[in-house]
Parts: sequence; structure tokens; C-alpha cells
Amino acid sequence: MTIGSRELIGRVTFVTGPDKGSGKTALMNYSLGLLRRAGEAPAYLGVGLDGDCASLGGASTIPCMPGELFLSAERYLRASGCECEIMAVLPGSGALGRLAIARSRRPGLAVLVGPERNELVAAAIGIMRGELGYRTVLVDGSMNRITQVSSLSGARFYFAMSVGPRELESRIRSMRRLAFLSGLKGLGDAARIDPDSAASAAGLPLPASYEPGPLTGLSLSRRRERGGTILVDDFTKVFLGWEELRSLVRTGSLAVVHGIDFGGFVLRLRDISRAAFSAALADPAIEALIAYNPYEASFDGGS
Repeated sequence: MTIGSRELIGRVTFVTGPDKGSGKTALMNYSLGLLRRAGEAPAYLGVGLDGDCASLGGASTIPCMPGELFLSAERYLRASGCECEIMAVLPGSGALGRLAIARSRRPGLAVLVGPERNELVAAAIGIMRGELGYRTVLVDGSMNRITQVSSLSGARFYFAMSVGPRELESRIRSMRRLAFLSGLKGLGDAARIDPDSAASAAGLPLPASYEPGPLTGLSLSRRRERGGTILVDDFTKVFLGWEELRSLVRTGSLAVVHGIDFGGFVLRLRDISRAAFSAALADPAIEALIAYNPYEASFDGGS
């Protein structure tokens, strides 16, 4: 798999990862480079306080160029050094004060401060793409923020991971789980009301039932029926490990109301060769979803 400007222009892209050091910042910067070389002026924002800059209260920083949009707290706009012009202010305030959408006038360092609430993330993106007319948006997110992707038309997410010999097995299990969940069939809003009809139309086993809350090991143990299809809103509502999921689909099926567009994995390998990792993964379908470190010379990141 490769990531070029074609995969980014004209859509909302979430850059996510499981933890610090996963390579999210590198992927954000790489994606910005692709867009700039293609002549695209992007907008970008973070979600919550997910950065690694302690001196800025947990906010993250991204190099900005003239004409680009970003979301920050008002108190940090001057610190960006890019002569920001405030274009819009979000309602309410967060832990770091009021949030504003700013446009840079010269090169600098954008301090990304994002809202904690899902509806404000959607509102900020809506303003950027709507009244301000920026068609391409990058979001510095995290795994537990993927829920927002399903509510934004055309949005996609990539999952960055750092993999070394010590955590090889656990990372591969995580990849198998995410590849499975992101591939679940989306049955649409009507499935909440009539899950049997929706499941039948999709060729999934009956009976089907809609789970309005999180799907956990405890909620599974309370179910009277075995087999059939369990329906959840989206895969972020599934709190089951890989082995639990495998056990579940041996006797039944799992589906979602709304699918989430998964762009693929972006891996940074440490002290392990690509050949050794691929041999341990041993799954061509997942291998096809992997882009290896974008900064490697062998990585094809052209537009």
C-alpha cells in the first residue's frame, strides 16, 4: 500500500495510533508534505490534548505554511509565530481556553489544541470545509477518537504503529483485530429498528439483534441466544480482544450500523526487518494494508 496526495486531497483524514511514539507525528508531517508539493492548502487540527509538548499544556505542534488553516486555543496563536488571522471561534471553551480556527500568514509552528467533545470536532471540520472552503483536512487523532470518522462523510483513518521484537506478537494481534473490525459490513440506520431484515438482506445469519451500548465480554455473557448476528453502531463500540472476536464469529456474526473507512496501517519497524515482520504476520490480506515507514527511501509516496 502507498499513500500519495491522491489519497488525501478532498477528504478528511484522521491520523491515529495506539500510543506515544507510534509515528503519528511523522505521518502528519509526511502527509502535509505530500499536500504542499501537490499545491494543496490543507486545514488541520488535533483532538483533545493528545500531543507531546508539555510546555504547551499537552498541545502538539505542526509546521505551518502561509494560507493553511489550523485549530488552536486563542492563548497559543501568538506563540505560533505565523501571524495568524482568526477566521472563526468555536462555542464554549476547553481546558486551554477558547478554541479558534486560524489562518497562517507566514511560515511558523502551529500549536494544535482540539476539542474534547465529538460534536465540536465535527463543528470545526464543518466550518473549515464549509464556509472557509478548505476541502482537505488532516486530524491528529488517537485510537479512541475514531468514532468521529463515521459521522463525517468521506472521512478516512490511518493507523500508525511502531513495532519491535519485544511487542511483535501483541502488535500483530492488534492489527488482526483492527483489520477485522474495519472490514465489518455497514447495514445502515434502518438496521437499528429492524436488524433481522437488514442482516437477511446482507446475507448474515439470523436472528439479528442490535446492541445499543458497548459490546463487552460481560454483555456477551448476558445474551441468551448464541449464533446469529450482533449489530453495533460502529466498531469503536466493540471492546473485545482478538481471541474473543474469533470465538464470537465461529458461532455467529458481527456487523455495524456505519462502517468506518480504513486507509491502512503505517508501520515503523525497529530492530526487525520487513521480511521478518511479514513472515511473522503471514497474512497477505493485511500485508496489502501496510505502508512501511514513509521516510524510508523504498517507500513510494508519490502523488
